[in-house]
Amino acid sequence: MSGRCDIPLKLEDFLAPSQAALVMWDFQKGLAGKALHADRVIAAAQALLAAAERNGVPVIWSRHVLPPLDLMCGPFQLFLMKKQKVDHPGKLAPAMQEGMEETEFVDGLQPAPHHIVLPKSQPSLFVDTPLDLRLKTLGVKTLVLAGVATDIGIEFTARHAAALGYYSVIAEDATGSYTAEAQARSIAFLRSWTSPVADVAQISRVWDGA
Repeated sequence: MSGRCDIPLKLEDFLAPSQAALVMWDFQKGLAGKALHADRVIAAAQALLAAAERNGVPVIWSRHVLPPLDLMCGPFQLFLMKKQKVDHPGKLAPAMQEGMEETEFVDGLQPAPHHIVLPKSQPSLFVDTPLDLRLKTLGVKTLVLAGVATDIGIEFTARHAAALGYYSVIAEDATGSYTAEAQARSIAFLRSWTSPVADVAQISRVWDGA
């Protein structure tokens, strides 16, 4: 039996503006704002966002807001314990709560009124959000992922996207992590998997030339 001929094989196929959406992942002060080389990541994301706007590519922002500690599930209490370096959940301090400065978007990257903003509290944008419905309504087949952290939400969302039948493209220089090792490890995995990894200049050239 011959293989399907509609599977994208070249970067241009993945990035067709009529079938792509840009996901701006967690560009918030307490997340992207604390990444390694945050200024460079933010500058690259600004260029990518401008290219999406020039070419009519829908833009979707995640906004990470955690529930109160007593409503947070066990696995993520454990994750937060590691992040805060405490040995018991009773020692956790509230984090990424509504109204805290760390949940605000970083300076220079703000959703526009015509963008889609999806609040979430999990490392996949498909969990407990209407993302899948929005993508189907827009006719989107490929997510272009930018943001922080590559080894957490970007990778989780790319994996989840594939499980639901979507493609993803990773905007390498517009993504970041909290250590160089985490960034390198995740990018290496994504390159070996189903997600093309490209820089913002490559993605912009495809969109501007489409």
